[in-house]
Amino acid sequence: MATGHRVYSDLFNLSEFVTQTAVSQGKNLLIDSLREYFRQDTFYKYATDAFGFPLTPDLTDMPPDIQEERTTRIFIGDIFRYDKRYWPAIVVRYSSGRTYHVSFNQNHTTRYRLDLVLDGYGGRSYIRVPTHHIIAGAWEQSFEILIAAESIPDREELTDIVSSFLIGKARQELYEAGLFVRNVSLGGEREEDWANDKVYIQSITVEAFSEWRREIPINSLVDTINFCFKYGIIGTSSPSIDTTLIGPEDIEETPV
Repeated sequence: MATGHRVYSDLFNLSEFVTQTAVSQGKNLLIDSLREYFRQDTFYKYATDAFGFPLTPDLTDMPPDIQEERTTRIFIGDIFRYDKRYWPAIVVRYSSGRTYHVSFNQNHTTRYRLDLVLDGYGGRSYIRVPTHHIIAGAWEQSFEILIAAESIPDREELTDIVSSFLIGKARQELYEAGLFVRNVSLGGEREEDWANDKVYIQSITVEAFSEWRREIPINSLVDTINFCFKYGIIGTSSPSIDTTLIGPEDIEETPV
């Protein structure tokens, strides 16, 4: 399973956000995992066109045998394509979410780099150099997977397939991708009118944990420089000592 999410805004980079598995990325993980799972099926087979969209062309006046070869057997996505409906369908929607802080300081830690240092005598040693301040937290969120079909058996079978997939197969894959499935619950069955027919619907609620993370680069390793000055009459036993603390803001950088 693989998923990707392109962010065109500059604000994530300006704020040093490296992970934000919340609305868009969390929903994409669920959709992509379901699509890859149903690609393996022969009855509810998921198929795409050359651009990766669900293969749902206009099948008006086409014979049934051609229809079976030129279209997907199920729609899986976050919205319905165009202004029409395609049955059966699995639609993933974001329901709710709230931030969940593991600690008061937002798990503030420091990332270090291991550098090799060689001295003039051939000695070798390793030093740990701090490179980033890391601030992270969690999201506690829920997603709704809506299953819609034109028949009751299709709705019931798809509900069993999707729920068993989420608790038995996809849980480890989603966890490794950054979305931890905490609980899966089933909603009640219902019917809705559509044109001159009925559409049979059932919902699956997925409660999950995910992560947000910032890695702030450490630009300066200088914290405080301690200068010790001794002054007095040469030859005396107890010269006066004055200690001055100078921080990074007091150091004037000289261009090289």
